[in-house]
Amino acid sequence: MRVTVRGVVVGGSVGVLLTTVLLWSQCHPPPTHTHIHHQLNPSSHSTGKHQQQLHRTPLQTKFQPNNGVTNAGGAGEESYLEDEYGGANGDAVHILTQQGVGEVAEANGGGGGGGGSRLLEIPCIINHESEISCRRDSQDVYVPFSFIKTYFEVYGRVDQRSDGSEVFEWSHSYSRVYEPQGHYDPTGTFLNFELYNVEARERVKCVSATEGVPISTQWQSSGYTYPIQIAQFGLSHYCKYLTEQPPERVTLEDGVHKGNWHYESSEAHVSRSLDLTTFVNVLKFRTPESITKCGALLKVSEPKTQNLLVLNINILLLRNASFTVTLEYKYKKPELITLHYVRSEKLLQVKDHQISYGIGEETGWRRITRNLLIDVHKGAAASPQLRKQLKKVSKSKLKVISICLNGEGSLANMTLASAEHLHHFYDAANWLLKHQDGDGGWSIPVPRKVISGVLELDAGWYSAMAQGQAMSLLVRAAHHSGDSRYLKAAMRATSLFFINATKGGVKTYFPGGYVWYEEYPTNPSLFVLNGFIYSLLGLYDLKEFSLDSNNNSGDLFLEGMKSLKKLLPLFDTGWGSLYDLRHFTTHVAPNRARWDYHTTHITQLLLLASVDSDPVILSTAQRWKEYMVGHRASHN
Repeated sequence: MRVTVRGVVVGGSVGVLLTTVLLWSQCHPPPTHTHIHHQLNPSSHSTGKHQQQLHRTPLQTKFQPNNGVTNAGGAGEESYLEDEYGGANGDAVHILTQQGVGEVAEANGGGGGGGGSRLLEIPCIINHESEISCRRDSQDVYVPFSFIKTYFEVYGRVDQRSDGSEVFEWSHSYSRVYEPQGHYDPTGTFLNFELYNVEARERVKCVSATEGVPISTQWQSSGYTYPIQIAQFGLSHYCKYLTEQPPERVTLEDGVHKGNWHYESSEAHVSRSLDLTTFVNVLKFRTPESITKCGALLKVSEPKTQNLLVLNINILLLRNASFTVTLEYKYKKPELITLHYVRSEKLLQVKDHQISYGIGEETGWRRITRNLLIDVHKGAAASPQLRKQLKKVSKSKLKVISICLNGEGSLANMTLASAEHLHHFYDAANWLLKHQDGDGGWSIPVPRKVISGVLELDAGWYSAMAQGQAMSLLVRAAHHSGDSRYLKAAMRATSLFFINATKGGVKTYFPGGYVWYEEYPTNPSLFVLNGFIYSLLGLYDLKEFSLDSNNNSGDLFLEGMKSLKKLLPLFDTGWGSLYDLRHFTTHVAPNRARWDYHTTHITQLLLLASVDSDPVILSTAQRWKEYMVGHRASHN
């Protein structure tokens, strides 16, 4: 069954009117596009004006019987007249589309076409460049939606209504705008980041077991710490902490009486006592250091632990001590997966169903928080063999079976929970504290080629977006914890906004003296819009939260907002937005923003409109929202 959609093309935008369901026999996909060398109609090149309208300008297609005569089957000789849009009769132009193309409907009218109308195959010649297989009846031409989708960059799918009937959903864009709720609060949620799942992204190699932050592979496959990604990781968990219900949590060991440990070796031993360095009750363990054989085993069988896959453990490991989590993966048949957390600097290693994460070689007490689902997912992604075996890894298919301690150390507290958002939030905030350099920044340790040979950055560059999102995270950490170290780090982060990009900072100027804070501080400048606005939000958060008289974020924010209001129209294409202004600075083709970046622009502008009443911000956001449903700016 194929769904046919009547697409109405008006002024280049595509609307849709759902019509009917056609049943095709012997359905087959449309043939591959064929390059056209001949002319559709010799007269079509008679004038330059007509030749121009054949290039993506909508056509009216009128059915004209030849001398009014058709054969009994309704398939007589026909001719088609091609008129420019907006001709004398002013009729709307329409293209009928279908999801895939089938064979010609049976001559008796079967197939739901209505009234016994017969569909005939007809070649559709596209701009005298390619040819696809279409269908026509006595009223319209039917074009495959698979072609329309690519040609007009629209989206569609067959869905089912509540009554069971099918409907074809046509969308001009694939992304969604999230409206801010009320006035923006620098200590509250950050845009719509509660919807982000940074650690699950494909370009995240894993979450480091050493520092608890994502390791990026965006521009280097071996992995590196990317400040933007780390800040987004922390902000997303902070937003989830504010918006989600309190997590479910089960204590497995508390150092007092919890935990029924089994000895898997005659040399294994555990005991509970008061630790004199921390003054908390702990479980002390001493077993053989081998990770191939478990020393002290805790079986996890409580019904309450079902689907609890976030492990939080306060632990002291000596020498080569480690701990291991065994999970059961249920797909077609149950399989066991083992996660080892070992004292090593090696990030991630996989062998068969054994996945090892290095937790570093630092001594002393540590809190380690691991999302076991993510650890399994990233381990499987690192092994082609395991990736094939662990298809569709999901929360419902994993269950913790046991936890094993090897070597010598102490354990203060161990829980399984549905989430530990605050722990992840502080892992990111503490990484920013630890790795901020003397310039107040967090440099990116890998080179970046924006346009090869034209716009390139060597390793060690700074990003205004990284600085801004780090400030937004640190302000929230200072608010939640009351620890002044986070606020001081946020204030130091403004230093690079005073240094020109050509001298290692993030500041540049647009002609006319308008300042810009660069996400990618290239030379010539790039003027990335979303990165600039993220830097403004960080400056605003710091401006509003800090009462320090030495806080210069307010001046930086106001200067940046002045530039944004002046330059914002340059990013408007009339049907979408531009990602940057590379076409202006490097004379290459414009870089259109994908729909997800376009919606980011809108969400950012709507947020700014809640703190700045200048109409240019809100009116631009509203106009750009209309572009997402096919509206376009007027033409001359």
